[in-house]
Amino acid sequence: MNRRAAFHILAYVALFVFFTFLFVLINYPSERLADQVNGYLLEATEGSITVGSARIKPPRSLELGGITLEMDQGGSLNLGRAVVSLRILALLAGNKGAEVRLENPWLDSDLSFVSTGEDWDIDVRSAEIDLSELPEEILTLPLSLTGKIGLSFNLRSSDPAKGISSGEIDVTSGPIEIGGDLLEALNLAPLRISRAAAVATIKDNILTLGENSIEGDLAASARGVIRIAFVDYTASRLDLTVELKPGPSSRDRLLPVFKLMDAKPKPDGSINMRVRGTVGRPSITM
Repeated sequence: MNRRAAFHILAYVALFVFFTFLFVLINYPSERLADQVNGYLLEATEGSITVGSARIKPPRSLELGGITLEMDQGGSLNLGRAVVSLRILALLAGNKGAEVRLENPWLDSDLSFVSTGEDWDIDVRSAEIDLSELPEEILTLPLSLTGKIGLSFNLRSSDPAKGISSGEIDVTSGPIEIGGDLLEALNLAPLRISRAAAVATIKDNILTLGENSIEGDLAASARGVIRIAFVDYTASRLDLTVELKPGPSSRDRLLPVFKLMDAKPKPDGSINMRVRGTVGRPSITM
């Protein structure tokens, strides 16, 4: 057998092995794969996240459906579907890493995750929240919202048991309209926000607000810190001061409401609120 014929045979064998492997990969039982993914999530998230289905999406991705988050206060939240792509360079370096595209009716986001031993890094490059599609599990007040919020953040930890070591958060929005029975009862519906923006930093589980503002029928800004409880976020401690000021077109509507709240507006119509307590049980004083 000459060298050229041997090369052809080896090429055919390689192609056969490749396509056999690809066939097995594509047709790997979805139920078994979902069980394996849930086994990994059980260890990584202590059972707070599960998936209903999983399938391999060549060349290096998993498509997960029916992703469910168990809420701390009871009940569950449907997170929709995600495409998870492994980061080959991270794996070659002995680390864990993935790119994730998460989609559902109210959230569209791209994020990456890298873990190097005890360290981890989560980078949400972009996330868009459609307020009109928020589920009841998140929007518990009798309000109706329209508009979208953009979000990006990066969180890092050097010790998972101690929570977040450092991070940055950036939030922006375009026009937002707030309505519903609660605001209608106060003669405030609709309440229109033309723009919102906020930045914050995190250091050793303490979130510190940076530049932030809300503009529109109601202008607002805040300063202070949130001490994050990593195990149960609803127990995070609040220490914030919020300034509210009615816009020129909504002053006549908002000032009576401020007075009902036993607030004492300044000459420009603004009021200051001190927010303490926890995320789950906030305490507001004026």
